[in-house]
Amino acid sequence: MSWSAFLDTQSLLPTADTPWLAPVEHLTVVRARGEEADHYLQGQLSCDLRAVDQGAHLTGMHLSLKGRGLVSVRVVRDGDDYLMLTPDGMGEALIKSLMKYRLRAKVEFEQLEDLAVIMLGGELAPDLPAPGQSLRTPEGLWLRYPHTDHALLLVEAGEAENRWQTLSEGRNAVTPNGPVLADIEAGEGMVYPGAEDLFLPQVLNYDVTGGVNFKKGCYTGQEVVARMHFKGKLKQRMQRVDFTADLALQPGEVLRDGNGKAAGEVVISANTRNGGAALVVLRRDTDGVLYKDDTPLDSQLNELPYPLPWKD
Repeated sequence: MSWSAFLDTQSLLPTADTPWLAPVEHLTVVRARGEEADHYLQGQLSCDLRAVDQGAHLTGMHLSLKGRGLVSVRVVRDGDDYLMLTPDGMGEALIKSLMKYRLRAKVEFEQLEDLAVIMLGGELAPDLPAPGQSLRTPEGLWLRYPHTDHALLLVEAGEAENRWQTLSEGRNAVTPNGPVLADIEAGEGMVYPGAEDLFLPQVLNYDVTGGVNFKKGCYTGQEVVARMHFKGKLKQRMQRVDFTADLALQPGEVLRDGNGKAAGEVVISANTRNGGAALVVLRRDTDGVLYKDDTPLDSQLNELPYPLPWKD
């Protein structure tokens, strides 16, 4: 039975108290391999691969020359290769974006169709990696979130059913909505389809989560990003919003304040028991009371698991 066919046989809850596990369907995986993969990616992504080489996993962006994110990744070392988790539907865009500057560099990219991703929430085993770190075990490749009690497991699709059945003991089984909500709780935003070329890395708080490094040297779009960091004043950042209105929010969608003025753009949203939650890039002066067109979200700001370093 295929991994997708197996999941069709499972009774999955939309949300659940911890501990839980869920299939991750909002991300896909691209492998980078080749003797110059490390050097090449270091010059293309906003994060510092030297930390990844030491066992960390980091979010990062591949930027346009304007410094805006064309595509996001969560990058981790896997032996001599690198795996990049990127939003579903953007695997080919990621490869195309990175290939644009490859020239003669000895690096190849491949979207992996035979790799399953599972997320665990709550009561993580003590032998898993430390927060923000990765670890390969006989079960697969683990990536533990830095700020919340969540972990990803990357496993060959042929082994995913066995891993699921083992890990599901004592855990609620949750739909793919669960991992999206977990990313919102963790404040882990990415560039999803519909929001390309909108956000500086700092706008998605990558300067807080290690997704941009200001000492690593040059990479595509670096000058604009560095200029904002050292000389500019960031007027908007990604924040969490909870809402009770029965509305669907799409990445890149503009939300407005009570005066009809644009207040920010949606990064990603998920369902909750009381309505929905979203990561939204908001102006600093926004109070969290937002509207989609003329419809109120009945929304309020909620906390992220890390502080936002607003500059005065």
